[in-house]
Order: sequence, then C-alpha cells, then structure tokens
Amino acid sequence: MLEIEVRAIVNNKMELIQTLKEKGFVNTKNVVQHDIMLDKPDASLFVSGKKIRIRIEDDKATLTYKGDINVDQNVSKRTELNIQIMQSEVEQYITFLSELGYPICFQIKKERRVLEKDGIIVTFDEWPIIGCMMEIEGPEEQIKHVAEEVAPDVKFSNYRLKELFENTMQETGKSLAELKDMYYREKQFDLGHIELIIR
Repeated sequence: MLEIEVRAIVNNKMELIQTLKEKGFVNTKNVVQHDIMLDKPDASLFVSGKKIRIRIEDDKATLTYKGDINVDQNVSKRTELNIQIMQSEVEQYITFLSELGYPICFQIKKERRVLEKDGIIVTFDEWPIIGCMMEIEGPEEQIKHVAEEVAPDVKFSNYRLKELFENTMQETGKSLAELKDMYYREKQFDLGHIELIIR
C-alpha cells in the first residue's frame, strides 16, 4: 500500500480534537504503542528513508517495512508493508532480524489518539522529547484540505524525525544526550540509540 500523509508538531491537541469532532470526525482509538526500530548498527536504513519497525499495541503486534520516502517536502509518500504477528513472537522476530544484521536501534512508547472520517485518518502521538505529533493520512488533496480547514496556522509538511529532534534541541538549548537523560529519569524508559537518526 502507499502511505500518504502530512505531519506537524502541535501544542493545542485538545482544541484541534474538538475542531475535528465539530467537522464530523469520530474518535476511534486511544492506545499506547511501543515501537521498536530495527536497523543496521549505524542506522543507515533509517537515515536513507527506509524503516523496519515492530509495533506492539495492546495484545497485538505488527512488523512493518516502509520504503524510500519521497523528496516532496509537502507530503510524505512511501510504500508500506505490514505483517500481523503474535505478541508472543516479537522476541523471535527481533532475534531473526538481528541475525540478518538489523538489531534494535531505538525504541519509543507513545500515547496515540485516532480520529477518522470518510477515509481520512488523523492521529495525535505524544512522542518522547519532541512533543505531540499530528499526522493526517489519506488522499493527498483531501488531507491538505483538512489541514488547512482544521489548523490553518500550523505548517504541515513531510517533516523527518531528524528535523523535529533538531528543532527541539535548538528550542531547549540542550543536546540530545541531555534530553534523552531527562526523559529516562522521568519515564524510566531507555530510547536506545535514537541519536543515530539525526547525524
């Protein structure tokens, strides 16, 4: 399948959710996701725009491959392949991929809220360090219309994680190592080698 989306970091999540509901969007999911990124030891796959991810959500898990990300700065378009696996099989898949040269690179836990209408999916993810990421997924013209209608003052684009982490570092005046340490002390969760994706 082809994933088409735009994203932005937002500071007024609840206000945006209320606006979406007024436009007819329905809240379909509130969940905690544990995303495990597997990569070459230097994160060269992720840096090149590709991704191997295992996502654990409730009692389910999904193995995902995302292909090359497009160079269009306005909209993200990429191939996405998903394989549903059992949560009890996650460690076996991690071992299998590690043996092929793709060990765990970094991992995150985030709270996700999903709203949907007419095939348009809007997600709000509470990311470690960078804050609330809003993504709008669906046909290109429709998602651009929703972005403009719901959040006209927000610049949605094809932001990469590298840019978003660098923005947070610049805004806070802290290094990623310092931000990682602060996050670990607060959440007791090790993000792994997430610094490799911003080099």
